[in-house]
Amino acid sequence: MEKRQIKTKLVGKESVFNILALSEATGLPVLLLGEPGVGKTQSLLDYAAAKYQYNREAVRKNTFVIELDEGTKTSEIKGRVNMKSLLEDKEYKIDAPIADAKFLLINEVDKGTSGVRNTLLSVMREKALFYGDTIKKCKWEVMAGSCNVIPNDELENPFWDRFVLTEKVVRVGLDVMKAMWKTGESIQDVEITVPTKAEVKACVVDPKLMGKFLAVIYTAASDRTVYQVPMIVQATKLVYGLDDSQAIIKVCELIAPDKLGDVASKLETKRENNVRSLVGQYSAILSAHNWAYTQLFTTQLICELNDLNKTAGYGEKASNLKDTMIKVIGDYLKVYGQHTAECAAIVEVIDSKCTVYSSDDIYFQDLKRSIEDSVASAQKHNA
Repeated sequence: MEKRQIKTKLVGKESVFNILALSEATGLPVLLLGEPGVGKTQSLLDYAAAKYQYNREAVRKNTFVIELDEGTKTSEIKGRVNMKSLLEDKEYKIDAPIADAKFLLINEVDKGTSGVRNTLLSVMREKALFYGDTIKKCKWEVMAGSCNVIPNDELENPFWDRFVLTEKVVRVGLDVMKAMWKTGESIQDVEITVPTKAEVKACVVDPKLMGKFLAVIYTAASDRTVYQVPMIVQATKLVYGLDDSQAIIKVCELIAPDKLGDVASKLETKRENNVRSLVGQYSAILSAHNWAYTQLFTTQLICELNDLNKTAGYGEKASNLKDTMIKVIGDYLKVYGQHTAECAAIVEVIDSKCTVYSSDDIYFQDLKRSIEDSVASAQKHNA
């Protein structure tokens, strides 16, 4: 699988880059929701730049960005007849930049007219533009739409169901913004995993777990979305580096968040579900920069992980959840460690808050070493 390095001035946008990687791996369009100025457009441009190794001409040639409003005409999407070719060469040729681009971003997609949206539907669904009997194929690898929110009066509009993947792009935290004032802008290196279509197809997911997932989400998603679920779970498992249960829960979060609790309870025991919930909250807890609470939460999480590991039959699941926690810490520190005291605070938790475990507790000692290695790696990365 390709490991792609994205150089960006954006802070805390790993989740956006991952959802774009998921879009590329599945060939499904993604909807980015968020306030103006949170980095929706720049995220796609940084993603495309990494794909083409920062060759500006290649990025320009392969990226199509348009901002819709009530006056946007269908011809701005479908393109126009090349009159030179028609008059001089007697050749009917359509110039449609959207068809040739590999990366598409349709900003303010909620403001498009019905005609514009119908054209976009064919781009999303058939990857084609239709001109009577003439069809022009689209080459996009990543297609993203963006808007602030889906309008309340359009929540049931089938147009939005075409965006199978959805990601909310959030603002930078207040404390991080203050720190950025002091240190100025800096380039972040974000590594993402982009599997090929063949690697996604070859990925194996437990069919029993998938059956339980289907039973819960069947009434919450359209046939169009449910049909794509196996492929999305396979791709999610590879892009995010998750086990089967984690991948299914992540996909539920993306396509049917209201069913998250039901899915988790079907897949896991109450104890495992509780620990997974804590791990799932951990990134947000770190991002809040409330270090007194972070220390308490980290202590609770480590204790729960250790107790789960001691439960018969749960050693592998505890180990997988531990790895997820370590990854959250590592990813977070690579972005924020240069601005604040996260490294020292997390080490303090390990050294002074978790002394309830003895030095011969193998699982805890392994967890401690893993966190210390993650902290050291982040410090080296930010040096």
